[in-house]
This record gives sequence, structure tokens and C-alpha cells, in this order.
Amino acid sequence: MRRLLFFLATGWTLTAMGALGDGLGTDSLPPTWRQTIPESYPTLKNAFSWLKLDASHLDVSLTAGTTGIGLDLALPLSKVVDLRAGYAFMPHVKQDMHFGVDVGDDPVLSQSKFNRLSSLLEDLTGNTVDNQVVMEGRPTYWNWKLLVDVKPFRNKHWHLSAGVFLGNRQIGKAVNSMKDMPSLMAVNMYNSLYNKAMNGEPILRLNGTDIYLDDAQGQLDLKSRLEYYGKMSIYMGDYKEDQLYEEDVVAEYDQFIGDEYYAEGDVIHHKGDVRIAKGTPYRMTPDENSMVRAYAYANRVKPYVGFGYGGRLLKGDDSWHLSFDLGVMFWGGVPKVVTHDGTDLVNDITNVQGKVGEYIDLFKKFSAFPVLNLRITKRIF
Repeated sequence: MRRLLFFLATGWTLTAMGALGDGLGTDSLPPTWRQTIPESYPTLKNAFSWLKLDASHLDVSLTAGTTGIGLDLALPLSKVVDLRAGYAFMPHVKQDMHFGVDVGDDPVLSQSKFNRLSSLLEDLTGNTVDNQVVMEGRPTYWNWKLLVDVKPFRNKHWHLSAGVFLGNRQIGKAVNSMKDMPSLMAVNMYNSLYNKAMNGEPILRLNGTDIYLDDAQGQLDLKSRLEYYGKMSIYMGDYKEDQLYEEDVVAEYDQFIGDEYYAEGDVIHHKGDVRIAKGTPYRMTPDENSMVRAYAYANRVKPYVGFGYGGRLLKGDDSWHLSFDLGVMFWGGVPKVVTHDGTDLVNDITNVQGKVGEYIDLFKKFSAFPVLNLRITKRIF
């Protein structure tokens, strides 16, 4: 029974294929690689025609400009409208930014204090300490794009563009150079001693005994000297507005803060209290890894409008074109520049110093990113 069903099924299939070939003709069967493809055979170009699209050509472009380096693919929807999609990224080109390390709050005395402290810090850490920190800034943005180009004029050289860019939130970053790591480590160690001395905390516990900087028996009476010098930091600017506590701050153990005593569980600061007063200098200190960092952020979705002009790259050759695009990519507001401690240099700080300050002033003036790109295009068909 199984053999009979197999022969019947096989015979029916062969008969149907023969009938299909007779009905459609040999031209409808797939051509081999040795034969010329008939006009009636389905191809990508013919599929566009079947969809009523003016697929007279398909363009691939190499782009370079303010959005980075990328590739575009352009497809005509009609004689005056093209659909363009692509991807671009900005190479991580380094830009150095220099900052001075301050000691204390008085900029006039800072340099002389640093000179006195440098030998102490070198004794403590074994590293040469520099009062200049170099931060290496790099762009980090990339974008996908989907644009519609409209060619309203008869010669089809000019086009108007509108669409959207979709990319990452982080558009740039700045991190200290590796050669400054010893200096920043020394700054962190000094600040740790300073904080413990000012808060009345022991600098270490030795054989079950807490050792303090003002302990006469330990002959470590450095507290008064540290208090004179002050904390080491990088001055970045001043706070625009009062910074408030977002929640209650509770003492985790019995301690003095200045002359005030707090028992474990006492509220040191209530939610809504002023944490940092308006106009107070913002002084950046290294993080727990002895690094200083800042990151620039913008919206992922960025609308775009612009225009452009293009034409043949070579006279008489319609397969290569050269064109440019000029427009604006809307960030959705002024980008943020946030340091490793969560401070927004754009919205929270004023009078930002150095090269970072120049970039931030530029961000504030332009809520849109200028786009200028050149395109070299190869016509596929």
C-alpha cells in the first residue's frame, strides 16, 4: 500500500511540473548563470517597478563631515523624491584639556601651598606630584539616519531633506590621561587624611588602637597643618543655584562634625536643607579609582532638516556623483555635561574654566547640531 501511494504522489508531482512548464513557457523558468536574464524574469529592479516605485537607480554613498564617516543607501520613490538611509560614526579624535590642581579655597595662595605640600605628598606616595591635570576629550557619537530628499527643481541638482537621526545618548567624554594617575592618587590620599582630620576620625586602627592626627602620644599632630592647607581639588566653576539634600542624612555612628556632636541615628541634614549654597565654588576631586571624568549626553532621537546640492563627479559619466548636505540636527535641548560625581556642568555650574568651558558655552548657544557632509556616490543601477 505504501509503495502504491509513493508512485501515485511522484507521478502527480511530475505531471504538474510539466504542465506548469508548458503553460508558462521556457522563458519563465530560472535562467542558468550562463544565460542572459530575460526582461520578464523577476529581479530587484523589476520588483520595484511592480511596486510602482521609480527604481531607475540605486545609489550607495560614502559620507564624511560633522556627523562622522559613514555610508548611505538612496532609493528613488518617484522622479522628485528619494528615500535615503545610512549610518555614520565620529572617529575618537583626542583633544587635550588642561586643569590646575588647587590647594585650599584661596587661588592666590594655592600655588605656594602646593609647592610646600608636593614634597610631603611625594614622601607619602613615592610618586612625583604635578599640579596640572590633562583630560583627554573624545567624541563618541554615532547615528543611524532615515531621510527623505525632495528635488523640486527641473535640473534635479538641488534637494531639500527632512528626517530623523537615531543614535547613542553619550556624544562625548573626557577622562584624565594615564600619566596623571600618580598625581591624582596622591590627591586622593591627601584628601582622605584631610577629611578624617576635619571630621575627627582616626586615620587608621593599629593593634586595636585608633590613631588620630592630633594624637599627642602618636606625635602625629598634623591636623592644624592640614587645616591651614585645605583640601586639594580642581576648580571648575561656581554653583548657579542652591543645591538641596534629596533625603535625610542620618549619622551612622557617634561622631563630631566640626563642634557639633551627633549620636548614631541622629539626623545630620533634613531633606530640603541647603547642601551647597549658590555661588559656592564647585571643586572636582578624583573618584574612588583616582580618576576625573566627564560625559556629554544628548537625546537619542534627533530630527533633521536641511538642503543640498549634487552633480556628476566626471563629465559624461552618470555613474559617479559628488554632493553636499547642509542642515541642523535638533538635540531636543542643550546637551548635558556630567562629571563622575553627578554634577551637570551645563545646568548646575557657571563660569566653567578652560577648554571645557569653551565647549559648554558653545552648547548653550546652539540647541541644534550643525550638519555639513560631503557625499561621493556610486550608482549601482
